[in-house]
Amino acid sequence: MTIFYKYYCKTTENFSNPYIVVLPAGSTIDCMTSENFLLNPIDIVEDVIHQKKWNFSRAADHELVAEISSQWCSYRLYFTWSENINALSLSITFDIRFPETKLMKAYELLSLINENLWIGHFDITSRNGIPAFRHTILSNTNTEVLHKKFEDLVDIGIYECEKFYPSFQQVLFEDTAPKEAIKFSNFEIIGRA
Repeated sequence: MTIFYKYYCKTTENFSNPYIVVLPAGSTIDCMTSENFLLNPIDIVEDVIHQKKWNFSRAADHELVAEISSQWCSYRLYFTWSENINALSLSITFDIRFPETKLMKAYELLSLINENLWIGHFDITSRNGIPAFRHTILSNTNTEVLHKKFEDLVDIGIYECEKFYPSFQQVLFEDTAPKEAIKFSNFEIIGRA
């Protein structure tokens, strides 16, 4: 498998002319570790998403959006790379929306969920009341490590969304108390009726 990665020269003012480098899967190029080159991690994210056979689009060189259908719902994954801090941000949004009348219960549920998470956190977007899983990681220039990190990040994010989606549903649609709704995340689902 051949992978295309873009490397940007740090000495260029506007990063508008990337160097396109062709790499066999799993290989690295020693000259790219030079301080004059910066890897665009979104290209590695694109490879991870492509390997999972998910639909995605690139809004810009530093952004990628993917959509997947899962056991419970459809998720939208947003990846953004900040070259200023050399970090990649992942946000996974749900296909449900909390109205203002249910936000207090939703925030209580969020606090119960977040106190048990080791990686990432859940919040509700202020613009439209949509639950989202978020996590940011610092990136480095080793493509193999980044590929594995991003793959793990996506898998963990989806796992956490799937785990807690029933709790969000219970609070939103069944008017269940958050302390009761969180109990739905402890069940192992073995099938669907």
